[in-house]
Amino acid sequence: MTASRGAGAAPNPGDRYAGMSRNVPTMAVTTGLLVGAIMLWSPIFSLIMRDLGASDLQISLAISIWALIGAVAQYYAGRLADRVGRFPLIVYPMHLGGLALVAAGFMPSWLPFAFIYTLWAIGNAVTGPVFSLIVGESVPPARRGRAFGLIEFSIGVSLILGPLAGAKLLPYVGARGLLIISGVLVFAAATGRLLSLRETRPESTGSKPFAFRHVFEGRMGLVLLAVALWNVVLAMTMWGPFLSLHASDAMGLSKATINVFFALSSVVSAVMSLVAGRLVGRFGANQVFSVGGMGLAVAVLLWSVQRSTVGIVAGFVLMSAFMMLAMVSSDTFRVSVIEESVRGSALGAIGMLTGFATALAMPVAGYLKQISPMAPFWISLAAAAGLVVSVVALTRHDTRTGFQSEAASG
Repeated sequence: MTASRGAGAAPNPGDRYAGMSRNVPTMAVTTGLLVGAIMLWSPIFSLIMRDLGASDLQISLAISIWALIGAVAQYYAGRLADRVGRFPLIVYPMHLGGLALVAAGFMPSWLPFAFIYTLWAIGNAVTGPVFSLIVGESVPPARRGRAFGLIEFSIGVSLILGPLAGAKLLPYVGARGLLIISGVLVFAAATGRLLSLRETRPESTGSKPFAFRHVFEGRMGLVLLAVALWNVVLAMTMWGPFLSLHASDAMGLSKATINVFFALSSVVSAVMSLVAGRLVGRFGANQVFSVGGMGLAVAVLLWSVQRSTVGIVAGFVLMSAFMMLAMVSSDTFRVSVIEESVRGSALGAIGMLTGFATALAMPVAGYLKQISPMAPFWISLAAAAGLVVSVVALTRHDTRTGFQSEAASG
């Protein structure tokens, strides 16, 4: 069929994806390896810095600085992705990051360690917006949900195996050894990407000028609001400190028991990621994103009042399932609703701004928690409600300005 097509015939859209068939499997394997490598040492990162002589205040300040640097790095990574392509930014920063982790394992004190670790933080942050781009652009829109579901499944498995491997290796190699092993694995994953990945940048990328103010306008502003609120929901629930604190203070659970429950949640998330991909393909990213975000917030509130073991376990299962629904659909959502001509720049700007929003929400929630232990969970519910409203508004939005695609506005 392709050979007999006339010179003036429209190109087959499938031809574009044929050369990218290895991208999603490659990203699944290498991302799983990366996450597993990081989880060798991530649970004891603060203890590593303390052993190197850093105080708790210095540790918290360093983490805040790395978060801010990473947020800014995402913005410029998105801009570069539209100019030079996705491939260089998903590969070479991880080579740098792997070498930085190896070097960090040899640092004698916390200050040079922090300096070297900054290189890892930048390299890791740069891949943030590019990760969504290269996965979402490697498959037709109808298959994006399944692609992101496969990636999240790989991540879920690594979140289980990584800490277990770290615990087994720690007595033999020490914390520094874990960093060195992690760096070698990160470098190997980057090399795997170098050998297997193919560029995904559409030809139209960069065809429109992008200014920072555009991210607040029209459809783009609604996308920003939805993603920022989703990150607040995560910070108040599964990715923040408040679940563990509540489990200890209100439920009386031990540290070991809390770890077991979070391990259970990782198992549920890994299984649910494959289901979520299929649901996104059937019902659309917008609907699943709304259900997942609101479902997580409600599930956390229900969990927070449980005192029986059965109720607590059921709560963790529900929270993990809804979180994965929202995770897979939010990845698909971000790639699908932003016009490809400015997709990298827009995702980079959104990544930076949502990072800032999360950084602001955390201390506010911590302060309000002193007034009411349930405050972070009510904040998550309010953020989830805002997420649903913004996604519904985006779905119904018919403004013909801004970055709405020509197909939608024609």
